[in-house]
Amino acid sequence: MKISVVVPCYNAVDKIGRCLDSIRAIDFSKAEYEVIFVDDCSTDGTYELLEEVCTEMPNWRLLRLEANSGSPSRPRNRGIDAASGDYVYFLDCDDEILPAALKDQYELAHRTGATLIRSELWAEDGRNRRLMNQLNEWSLELSISERRELIIGKQSTVVASFIKIDLLRRNQIRWPEHLRMGEDTVFLATVLLHSDSIEYLPRPTFVYYKLPSLTPASTQRYGRRELRDHLEVWATTQELLRRVGINYLRSRLHVGLRVSLEAQIFRNRGDLDAEVFNKFHEFVVENWEIIKNFRYTERLKELLSATRNGKFNEFKLLCRPRLLIAGHDLKFVSDAIPELSSAFDIRIDEWKGHAIHDESESLRHLEWAELIWCEWLLKNVEWYSNHKRSNQRLIVRMHRMELGRHFGERVNVANVDAFVTVSVLFFERLIERFPDIPRHKVRLVDNYVRTSGYRESSHEDRLFTLGMIGILPARKGLLRVLNILSDLRKQDKRYRLEIFGHNPEDVPWVFRNREEMAYFNACAAFIESNELASAVAFNGHQDVKSELAARNVGYVISASDSEFGFPGPESFHVALADAFSAGGIGIVRHWGGSEYIWPAQFIVESDDDIVERIAHLNGDDETRCWLTSEGKNFVEKNYGVAKFATTVKDLFQEIF
Repeated sequence: MKISVVVPCYNAVDKIGRCLDSIRAIDFSKAEYEVIFVDDCSTDGTYELLEEVCTEMPNWRLLRLEANSGSPSRPRNRGIDAASGDYVYFLDCDDEILPAALKDQYELAHRTGATLIRSELWAEDGRNRRLMNQLNEWSLELSISERRELIIGKQSTVVASFIKIDLLRRNQIRWPEHLRMGEDTVFLATVLLHSDSIEYLPRPTFVYYKLPSLTPASTQRYGRRELRDHLEVWATTQELLRRVGINYLRSRLHVGLRVSLEAQIFRNRGDLDAEVFNKFHEFVVENWEIIKNFRYTERLKELLSATRNGKFNEFKLLCRPRLLIAGHDLKFVSDAIPELSSAFDIRIDEWKGHAIHDESESLRHLEWAELIWCEWLLKNVEWYSNHKRSNQRLIVRMHRMELGRHFGERVNVANVDAFVTVSVLFFERLIERFPDIPRHKVRLVDNYVRTSGYRESSHEDRLFTLGMIGILPARKGLLRVLNILSDLRKQDKRYRLEIFGHNPEDVPWVFRNREEMAYFNACAAFIESNELASAVAFNGHQDVKSELAARNVGYVISASDSEFGFPGPESFHVALADAFSAGGIGIVRHWGGSEYIWPAQFIVESDDDIVERIAHLNGDDETRCWLTSEGKNFVEKNYGVAKFATTVKDLFQEIF
């Protein structure tokens, strides 16, 4: 056995496929190399998948740790212990080995007697593929010290090294299992220290993937532990390489420190404490003569200045990514800004219309921004998708109205990192309407409601008061609710309807639309002919957080027409969340997609069902109180503003 390929795995079922395919394509005799997969107690089916595929390949083996270790180091060490090859090659389960990698490295090692071979790699981020780890200064005349210096100074410390197994065992070289971040740097430094024959292969041997995943790797979050690890790694590596005359801090710290600072901006877990920050402060102060010469952006220099001066609170504020929120009518996102501000430094580019803005102001905002959130899929997305820089990330949130517009047809889709929809149905409708948007870029992020601040009514009139929040356009189903009211009043004249939101004559496009006005004229005629004028109140635009209680609304009805055609009746209908948050009950006359948003106990199939449901609940206090509590708890758990803010933060971290 000449080579052992060691592949640590953990919860990688959605990303290991390309790795397996690449291993199957290796151009080397299967009798002369083995692949050792070491599973770190996966819980997503990775172990079962590998168990199956390993039975198909005679030179593949599968091991499993007794307990999850929390990092790939222990699986790699288990692989070293189990390896029977003369050389070991480490490969991560979400990367891809190239077909000639083993042959090229083995031939070079066999010819030169090398105990360590480093090579080039392809880096793939989903947008570009670039060649990395090239050592153009490499030559046969270089001394062993110069080779070490060149590798540590010019290459990233990726795990994919080709190493003589005897070197590791004889010197008891192990992957540092207590480190979650930077373990590859310490391991490589230790190998370099003990290797007396080092070679470089001027060709890539693998593809390093840096892509979003359904199962994020530990390296996708950065906080207290990761910074503490980095501080230990820098000190340990400095001490190791000092023995062979290499000043690691001068050669490579500029890269490691930049990676740490950027991670604290864009992958921040938010758990950094004063103790670890002070250690970081001490490290920066101690090594300032080196660090002050690093060529960093002004953004990173600000972070370093706060660190050097020991200003912990200032540092935390500076670590927030710069988020620009852009669009017209920001009512669906503005209420979440206080929660978003804990994770982001926020500026607003508020447009004056769907396609109207001050371009010079937008350009100033764009120069500042690192992340961009476009609310509504309108002209704002067209503009930002064609003006953003490659290092900025752009997310677009679509509601419903945009599917009836043409702005999405002119968006530079390649420059949009994610499209957000607020419900399952409209996830599919977005792709149907704009087929140029690839499915893998679309995300579901539920709408939200701030459940605090709602007044509740205990007046007995709430049992007989229906509410509608928004009656425009006609598809909202006002006439249907008027019919429901009429039927209920046949049972009890105390039933009434409180309407909140603009009236048809208040909205120019509705007022000018013949079909829309014909519908609302029919509603007016129905009110008159059924003598409902005293039972229907048009309250105009109101703050429903207080007015639902002030007018004793107990039931809010969502009666949109499910057969209204494309794009559909409702994307979410926040009015129901308003009802539950105010201590009332929301009732949905089923419209397409409502079953993916609201619990089944609040959805009925017909107008008659709504009449029957309300009449029944008014005679069953226990069930009515239970439903009121269930609705409020459901909204708080699933559609609370804190959850929305966390989801937005996670989404930006995923795509960065």
